[in-house]
Amino acid sequence: MKRIITFLFGFIICLALQAQENQPSFSFEISTDSILMGNYFEVKFTLENANGKNFAAPTFEGFNVVGGPNSSMSTSIVNGVVTQSISYSYYLEPKDIGQYWIEPASIETGDNILETTPIEVLVVPNPDGIKQYPQQREQRRLFFDDFFSRPRMEMPQPTPQPAPKKQPQQPKKKKRKTVRI
Repeated sequence: MKRIITFLFGFIICLALQAQENQPSFSFEISTDSILMGNYFEVKFTLENANGKNFAAPTFEGFNVVGGPNSSMSTSIVNGVVTQSISYSYYLEPKDIGQYWIEPASIETGDNILETTPIEVLVVPNPDGIKQYPQQREQRRLFFDDFFSRPRMEMPQPTPQPAPKKQPQQPKKKKRKTVRI
């Protein structure tokens, strides 16, 4: 029992040391860099390989915040390499037509403060009232997702048989009583 506990403790320490070797990064994703007026888009800030605190979102000048902040965390271990990430996402709707900049966001990681780069967003007129929706990025598939997303096997259904036709009823014959002599 002591060997198992010692092995697990050593394994956890190795994973923690490998996680520290990965360089932290703070990135910025946008679902589209040009949008039709009257629609919304997604902005996502992601910190990888570090524990962050005091996330400071940009002011989003020229946009209404329709949704957010939404946050998510993930940890993965692939071939002994540990990666951690935390994401903050917002849904933004432009207030007017024009060219706008989304200012940098920042987050503290230990003694460092990481910032994203600013990005330009173009808002164009929408005279036809076309509705756009933020495109969903391909998510990492979990083991069970593959199993449950398979097409279901349909059970063969019996082919419906036509209802039997009713035979016209014939009048019942009277039974004759026979007597043997």
